[in-house]
Amino acid sequence: MEKRAVVTGMGAVSPIGIGKEQNWNSILQSTTGIGPLVRLSSENLPVGLGAEIKDFDPKQYVQDRKAIRLTYYNVHLALVAATLAVQDAHIDITGEDPSRFGAVVGSGGGGFDDGPGFEEIGEPLLRSWDDEKQQFDSSRFGENGIPAAYPLFLLKALPNNAFFYISLLFNIQGENDNIVSSYTAGAQAVGDAFRTIRRGLADIMIAGGYDCLLTPNTLCSLDSYSVLSKNTDPVNACRPFDRLRDGIVAGEGAGFLVIEERNHAIKRGAPIYAEVVGYGNASSAFHMFNPDSSGSGMMRAILRALQDADIPPEHIDWVCADGIATQDSDLAEAHALYAALKHHAAAVPVSAVKCLTGHMGAGSGAAETIYSIMTMNAGVLPPTANYDNPDERCKLNIVGKRPVEKNVQYALTLSQGIGGQSTALILKNHSEEQ
Repeated sequence: MEKRAVVTGMGAVSPIGIGKEQNWNSILQSTTGIGPLVRLSSENLPVGLGAEIKDFDPKQYVQDRKAIRLTYYNVHLALVAATLAVQDAHIDITGEDPSRFGAVVGSGGGGFDDGPGFEEIGEPLLRSWDDEKQQFDSSRFGENGIPAAYPLFLLKALPNNAFFYISLLFNIQGENDNIVSSYTAGAQAVGDAFRTIRRGLADIMIAGGYDCLLTPNTLCSLDSYSVLSKNTDPVNACRPFDRLRDGIVAGEGAGFLVIEERNHAIKRGAPIYAEVVGYGNASSAFHMFNPDSSGSGMMRAILRALQDADIPPEHIDWVCADGIATQDSDLAEAHALYAALKHHAAAVPVSAVKCLTGHMGAGSGAAETIYSIMTMNAGVLPPTANYDNPDERCKLNIVGKRPVEKNVQYALTLSQGIGGQSTALILKNHSEEQ
């Protein structure tokens, strides 16, 4: 018999707050985390706006100073979010079997960071540049670059750093994985942890994602894809599903959840916030960064999640959309919802929160899973803060600029990534069983 997977802890670090309560209050009050770039100089960047985390000091949350010293900023986001989730779940690490305690960590690129601390590799890269060919020369890097590199650079840039230090902090010795995929990794981590619990392979899993899109390299890359918003008004820059939307606002953040076998959670008296009941993954295999206009990948992900949860489309009470605010991606997502939910797509309410948080990359899916659980627990649908001009091509039932009271029994949370990856999670309200 399959086990049941419930969420017993949540930790979020985002541009709208640190901790699940700050995040939720900011969403209900439509407090944006988008503003002029502060940590980065925008002088040579394609945009001057971003969604940065404010007043973030990892030392306030993580006691292991070596874990902070030997990792970059983006990993610090993961360590803090995971710590908050474990604290929220009231886990006594000494009382748990470490071989039944697992973790799945998702990121967009692992531990590398070309923002704060990039000076550690900047000089070695310059020494490896071929002026005549106007390109990086790997042979020069070996001869001239490595001797000038910061000795611990490669150690700090390992793609599994977040997983390693999370496992070290909480003595995790069980099932594990380290997922690297653009923008969907956090949601995939939650889905994979859910499957691990359901199969009986672990009692407790820490799962989530982290990312930082606010680096010069990432911003310039996104600009080359023509997906960045050029709106200079922080309040209106990100406009999911709005007819005047013009692109992503890059951000940063992390979301982690404790996912636990239900009977194990009940036995130790843990808080149970929700149950994960469905997970679907698919890809459109269409284009490197342009979405398939039909939304085929997302459609298949939704259908697989519904099949996994064993519920019809009509059971979905609310959708937390990916809503990245590009013309093509939002339209493809709308088409996917209509293809998967059929006639119910016109009625089910849809919210998009990236208008407040910006795009947190691989951290978005896990953070938005937390927001979905908060939605179910509060019985209040998040507003889509900048939705002023309905797009007749989308025709979704978008929750407007104010929160709406509604009982949500089943929530559908969606994530899309560059390259056509698509993920759907279905959450069930657990309050009626307590």
